[in-house]
Amino acid sequence: MEVPVTTDISSLGAGVKAALKTAPTSRIYFLDNLRILLAILVVLDHAAQPYGPGGAWVIPSEPGSPLDYLILLMFLITVPSFFMGLFFMVSAYFVPSSLERKGAVKFLKDRLVKLGVPILIFMIGVFPALGYLVEGQPVITFGHLWFLALLLIFSTIYVAYRHAKKPSPQVKKAFPGNAVILAFIVAMALGTFIVGIWFPINQWVPFGLFEPYHLTQYAMLFAAGIVAYREGWMDAIPKATAKLWSSIAVILVILLLFVVILNNGDLPMGGLSLGALFGSFWVAFMCVSACIALLAFFNNRLNAPRPITKTLASNTFTVYLIQLPIVILLQYLLIGINIDTLAKFVIVGALGVLLSFALSHFVIRRLPYAKYILG
Repeated sequence: MEVPVTTDISSLGAGVKAALKTAPTSRIYFLDNLRILLAILVVLDHAAQPYGPGGAWVIPSEPGSPLDYLILLMFLITVPSFFMGLFFMVSAYFVPSSLERKGAVKFLKDRLVKLGVPILIFMIGVFPALGYLVEGQPVITFGHLWFLALLLIFSTIYVAYRHAKKPSPQVKKAFPGNAVILAFIVAMALGTFIVGIWFPINQWVPFGLFEPYHLTQYAMLFAAGIVAYREGWMDAIPKATAKLWSSIAVILVILLLFVVILNNGDLPMGGLSLGALFGSFWVAFMCVSACIALLAFFNNRLNAPRPITKTLASNTFTVYLIQLPIVILLQYLLIGINIDTLAKFVIVGALGVLLSFALSHFVIRRLPYAKYILG
């Protein structure tokens, strides 16, 4: 994942010059490797949907044993609490340098091509055909590409913001202290709770453009990614901060286990109740603590170049695009097979990951004009 730096900055403003001079010029390997994990989690999250307490899904839900249900319940609450928010944060991190290098017009044109073209292809071609195969009728939806649509919207808003507020030289600030992080979490939790009063989790706007319940989290983490680039925070998390919030993440998972057992397998997310307020705070704490923990872990332990990870990282965007039809087809083929739901999840998840990366690397990215769109 390259952070490009222009070689001709003589015509740029002082603030832009300062930002470009301090921008990283080498590959940020730990973010490459983190994107690989996030892409895999997307596949696994979709793989688990019909076998655990997921939302509405095109494949009918299947009953499983109490233990299988509990395991998948923990997975389907914990992972979605942070992984797409972290995806937005990592994606946003590279927006400022791209905008500064290309300029607003070319930046937006490139974004429209890379994000908009896949949306049109899937909405017009892939999703109607998939809907007809599985449900007997064509379906018009954004599907999982709501992420691309929101990323395009957030990026456009940022361009408008930068146009209205020109960058100015400033002294970089240290990584936020725990009090600031806590305030960030509280704001996220309250925003999520307020939205959730009218839009509980798994309730989507028409055509699946976005899920309002998580919108506060996504917007705040996109903004955090922008600020993290400006301040150089991604690889500057203090060890004490990383240790504290990593411990909090573990405690939150343990707490969740007790909560869902005592609450008949449920963590309220939406509505006007104390339970819903607790749910929004749990999600916000889990999201931020997991983001800090993963960023620190990958920076400290997985920040070296390897041929296999370089190859996998170059395919993560394409994998995100194509994995859903692959997962749904695998789930469709397993309908009626008499094995445990947890086993079906493992089969669909493992094959979904392998087939998605293989099809991306050996087929999709070698198609004509694919590199122009997929990068």
